[in-house]
Amino acid sequence: MKILHIDTGKEWRGGQRQVQFLHEGLLECGFESILVCNADGQFPKKGFPATVALKFKGEADISFISGLKAIIRKEKPDIIHTHDAHSLTPAVFAKLMTGGFKLINTRRVAFSINKGYFSRKKYNNSQVDRIAAISQAVKDALIGDGIPAAKISLVHSGVRFPKSINYRMRSELREKYGLQGRFVIGNVANISPMKGHQTLIDAFVKFRAEAEDAVLVLVGGGPQADEMKAYAQATPYADSIIFTGHTDDVYEHMALFDIFCMPSLSEGLCTSIIDAMFMMLPVIASDTGGIPELVKPGFNGILVPVKDAEALSESLNELYDDSEMLKKYSNNGFHTALKFSETAMVSAYIRLYEELCRRV
Repeated sequence: MKILHIDTGKEWRGGQRQVQFLHEGLLECGFESILVCNADGQFPKKGFPATVALKFKGEADISFISGLKAIIRKEKPDIIHTHDAHSLTPAVFAKLMTGGFKLINTRRVAFSINKGYFSRKKYNNSQVDRIAAISQAVKDALIGDGIPAAKISLVHSGVRFPKSINYRMRSELREKYGLQGRFVIGNVANISPMKGHQTLIDAFVKFRAEAEDAVLVLVGGGPQADEMKAYAQATPYADSIIFTGHTDDVYEHMALFDIFCMPSLSEGLCTSIIDAMFMMLPVIASDTGGIPELVKPGFNGILVPVKDAEALSESLNELYDDSEMLKKYSNNGFHTALKFSETAMVSAYIRLYEELCRRV
């Protein structure tokens, strides 16, 4: 079986990591897997095997569609698997012109499809054989948009857990950021409006007024980074809020945290929460999208309403004073994380590919 993946994203975010894990996992399992990516994005810089870079200027980019058609005619894939909304359109056009393969799209966001006719039609048409939803929340949103439930498969995102953590690096980072003797609230995310960093900063300021040893560490870069730095600088506790910028040493940074917070406005699932649970961190997160499929109140974390800094601050205070609850959430979170492994995700997609290929 040969699978051709398409991802047109420019940034390196959670969705791109999922494509990497699936592509490499399929190769390790002996499948032929080819990845078509945006020549102006991050994928070509990573040096992954079996990767083809094409210039992508938009969904109706004739040169991209032409290049895609040439690759399809050469490789003759059994499956074409698109991994973002923008890549689905050229794949539909390519199937209309070439045919001979099954077409899958993975949907990673839990909000409604764009209300426009064209946006809805590209998902709900006879050329798209299946849509993979990364959470039940995403699946429910698709059904609400009129996609038949029989056309949607639930395939949870997976995480490639590290074989080891560099604890020497963690010690160096602790010294670098001045975290000795501090109670560390942490977040790892692209700093963008949907991730709710302003709510987290507001909650931390309220919490810090009572917890003098607390510090907030925000790991990641993004389009809103400068704005959030300025916002934090204007608070009374600017010296207790640390922005690390982008880093590839995510787990070593997570090893610094006492609590992980994810105050997103919306999430398809959120693999950063899975990462945090693997690192045995209690989680406080927004009650939105696919997050409740990971965070179970009273078991491995706390859910708070979206944009509710007061509730987030109160939850921080609740865990700060309860070492037994911290320990309980840590242990239970670790076992939750193990259910969302890279291996489980790859296996689920293989089963889906095989099911579709059996259909005439």
